[in-house]
Amino acid sequence: MLKRHSRWALNQKSKQERSGTTLVELAFVAPVFLVFVYAIFEFGYAYMISNIIQEATQEGAKLGRCEDVTTAQVETRVRDLLDTVFDSNLATIMVKNASQFDTPGADVEQINFSELPDLELANAEKAQLFIVRVEVPYKDVRLLNSFFVDPVKAAEAADKERNLVLSGHSVRRHE
Repeated sequence: MLKRHSRWALNQKSKQERSGTTLVELAFVAPVFLVFVYAIFEFGYAYMISNIIQEATQEGAKLGRCEDVTTAQVETRVRDLLDTVFDSNLATIMVKNASQFDTPGADVEQINFSELPDLELANAEKAQLFIVRVEVPYKDVRLLNSFFVDPVKAAEAADKERNLVLSGHSVRRHE
């Protein structure tokens, strides 16, 4: 005669056999999941910072187009927008003469923006091309520190991170 087992008894038996397996699986999966979540937060925050930088440069350039506006007023406007997300003193704000871009055949990829001549917008000629640029080192604005990394490896990563710069710029003509 066949022996009948209730479903409840079968479920209890399989739970008892798997009680340690779940804990081991969690130990393998949890760190990978947490690193994945950390990366999502970090990349999302860096993307948001990049968007704010781009928006701030566009707003500054729009203001700079107007007559009787000074470079200091443009920089103040850009700083006010950047302060909504991070300390704007960490950023380098440049208002430069971009007449070089008017030259036919100018290679934009080869231009070093910091070497362009400074421009006082109050003295700018009509239809003069200018650029508003913001640069901020990523290490100064990142969301989370790498607290779970070996200190030696963290120092090596910091060396690589020094070269990472979030930037944005907007080019306009003075009116």
